[in-house]
Amino acid sequence: CAAAWRRAAAPSEGRWSSGGGASSPGAGGGGGDVDELRQQVQELAVQCAQLAQEVRTLTCVLQSRGDSHPNLLLLDCDRRVFRPSHATVANQPTHVSQLGHGPLLVMGLQGSHTAHKERLLRDIMGVDGASWEQAHRRLDEMDIYNERYYWLLTQPYRIGFGLAMASAVVGCLMVFCRPVAEAYGTQVAGEELPEGIESTADMTINQVGTWTWSWMEPMIGTASFVLLCLQFARAQAWRLNMSPFTESMQRWRANRLARQYPQYDTEMVRAWGKHLPFVQWHTFPTYRRHLGFKGP
Repeated sequence: CAAAWRRAAAPSEGRWSSGGGASSPGAGGGGGDVDELRQQVQELAVQCAQLAQEVRTLTCVLQSRGDSHPNLLLLDCDRRVFRPSHATVANQPTHVSQLGHGPLLVMGLQGSHTAHKERLLRDIMGVDGASWEQAHRRLDEMDIYNERYYWLLTQPYRIGFGLAMASAVVGCLMVFCRPVAEAYGTQVAGEELPEGIESTADMTINQVGTWTWSWMEPMIGTASFVLLCLQFARAQAWRLNMSPFTESMQRWRANRLARQYPQYDTEMVRAWGKHLPFVQWHTFPTYRRHLGFKGP
């Protein structure tokens, strides 16, 4: 703006001072000089307005890059013609390590384990004075200590998983499979084959199910009722603010890890330590230290 004022004022000063002295407003040609000066002032006002608009646009860009305005429409008032530009998408984050502290905190409060990991990495960097890569080595060490009792703590889940799958298969076989139904019905349940039937081979699958249902229904119904009662009891425990086994186990893991590494922020360590490793279809865990820098 100052440069534009100087450019507009320089010609007028030369006109007013030409001829060895200042000319009066009523002198010849004075009206033309005033009109020209007024036109230059108007042009200067237009330039100032354009500069102000550019300043507002750059301010919006800086604020959007700082995540103050995640809505890109704030960069352009007309949403019908707005399109992301190359400058807008050039610095798009592709990993949590590229986010600021504020977004990481929000993600952590929402339960993102990836955000918990990145926040703990930055705390390790600040306490140990290490680089981001070096902080991963300390995190791997913490992961080894945290997963020392993994198989013991997760054994109830594995036993329950195996029993549930086996019960589903065995229950179907005992109801509809002819050899299994006949063996269990005659030797364990003490039932006789229907009248006029010498073997289950003479029966259809539906007839076998009708015959076995007389002793299978009490077992299946009782098992379903027990599971329903356990589920109801767990819901009431939640209402009483009691911690079931899973929450208690995770809290124990987190507190144990925080006591081992007191130099780091306790809440960050606990939030990261609660998470259990991912388990593949073969039921073996994938520890976080094996996922690399970009892993969750």
